[in-house]
Amino acid sequence: MTYAATFCFMADDNQRYLIMVCQHRSCSRNGAEQVLSEFQKHQSDTVMVSQCECQGQCGSGPTVRIMPENVWYCQVRPEDVETIVNEHLASDGAPIQRMLNPRMHQAESAYAHLASQYQAFLQKE
Repeated sequence: MTYAATFCFMADDNQRYLIMVCQHRSCSRNGAEQVLSEFQKHQSDTVMVSQCECQGQCGSGPTVRIMPENVWYCQVRPEDVETIVNEHLASDGAPIQRMLNPRMHQAESAYAHLASQYQAFLQKE
């Protein structure tokens, strides 16, 4: 098994990506090998695909991490790969919000809501 290192650079105005697919125990039990295989079909001059060791998100696997943006996807299924490639890795693409790992990509609104709840709690005293 080989493990990936961070891969981050620009060349000829084309963004290059490293897609790391966890192959550790719990991710493997949930189909990570098939997810890796689907991503490997999209490997190119601008997309490098690699298996990796545990990324510490075992309850959310299979975990896929895309660099250099440090985007974490969770519970990725083989059928999700095409969507990630076509929408996220497209020239003007953006991360797919519904697939983001909530531990790694907490919405600002969640913090704003928590802050407003705390302020209301303080007012009760």
